[in-house]
Amino acid sequence: MTRKPVEQLSADDLEAHPIWEFVADDGGHEDGDEDEDEDEDETWVKPVLAEAIPPIAYALCVAASARLASGVIYPAVLFGDAVDGLSINGLALLTTEGRVLFHNSDSAAETRRALKRLGLGQREVFPIEFATRAVSAATGAHVFGRWE
Repeated sequence: MTRKPVEQLSADDLEAHPIWEFVADDGGHEDGDEDEDEDEDETWVKPVLAEAIPPIAYALCVAASARLASGVIYPAVLFGDAVDGLSINGLALLTTEGRVLFHNSDSAAETRRALKRLGLGQREVFPIEFATRAVSAATGAHVFGRWE
């Protein structure tokens, strides 16, 4: 398995594996993964070898398609947990200039900085509609939602 820092997840990575999970920074190889890097920390992820979003899982990164209010579509990564559905606490748009992250704990200033990186105003971006690339194991359907 290929582990990497979450900020290095690319559209190609998400095409190959639409579900990733954050790895535990335990210093061991409990999951049998011999590719572990000594420099790993809590920001590293590894692919989940499943075709569907697990019904119960924590600290997931899920590939999605995101459509801005302006109609522009980006590949995206949703961050959250799968417990009684998919609970999203962050969304990263994968642009040609790098990723642009929105998190539910962002301050107004952080949101403005993210909008500036996109070169768009708030009304051109929000709400962001998304659809997961993988289906939910619990429902058998793709997960749709809005980030406001």
